[in-house]
Amino acid sequence: TMTCLSLIVEAELKKLIESDPEAHFSYRVDLGDGGVLIQGEQFNINHSFLDPIFLKRLLQPNQLLLKACNNKQRSIKTVLDLTGGWGMDSVMIAHSGRTVTMLEQNRLIYAITAYSLECARSHARLTQAVDRIHALNMTGRDFLVQNVMAEKFDCIYLDPMFPVHKSNAKPSKEMQLLQQMTHNVDIETTFKLALNRANNRVVMKRPLKSPPFCDLQPDIVYREKTVRFDVYLTASG
Repeated sequence: TMTCLSLIVEAELKKLIESDPEAHFSYRVDLGDGGVLIQGEQFNINHSFLDPIFLKRLLQPNQLLLKACNNKQRSIKTVLDLTGGWGMDSVMIAHSGRTVTMLEQNRLIYAITAYSLECARSHARLTQAVDRIHALNMTGRDFLVQNVMAEKFDCIYLDPMFPVHKSNAKPSKEMQLLQQMTHNVDIETTFKLALNRANNRVVMKRPLKSPPFCDLQPDIVYREKTVRFDVYLTASG
């Protein structure tokens, strides 16, 4: 598995470079025991679930993400993460005891995340969490439309890419690369499908001051400093 994932990372990086020959993008990739390090001329991507800051965050009580993806009865056991990305939220949710199916549409991001998950499996504090995660390389929309098992999830979570505000400074080279690799595929349709599939709730991560997604008012809101989690209770929520 690790060998296959490493080959995907190399192949997708090569494709990324060939897609923009004028970018003069050179890199060195290190697939180590802890995760993936990609070093470019003007940026570094160091992806690992063994990062001490992330491991410390796992132990912090009262995480609003976890509150949003649970209920007072503690009856939410299965979570579908439709926009898995780098997988940090999925690991947080799995570490709290829930079973997570994590989807990532971009093949390179999926391979990097899946490789880091395999590395994390050998870490005593993360073994059980990783064992509760099933990662798939596909869009949330396709999964909800094609998969008959899509209705088995108590909670469905979405964290779409936030639009860059016009007043913001130009993103770093690293962020530009990530934005180039990631885009939201029909997120409105995916959101509406999720509302019809989740047994208990749909959770949408949003910028703190942005309007509700699709102008649909949430039932519960959890606010952090820069983001919030909008909770939409479904029929049985």
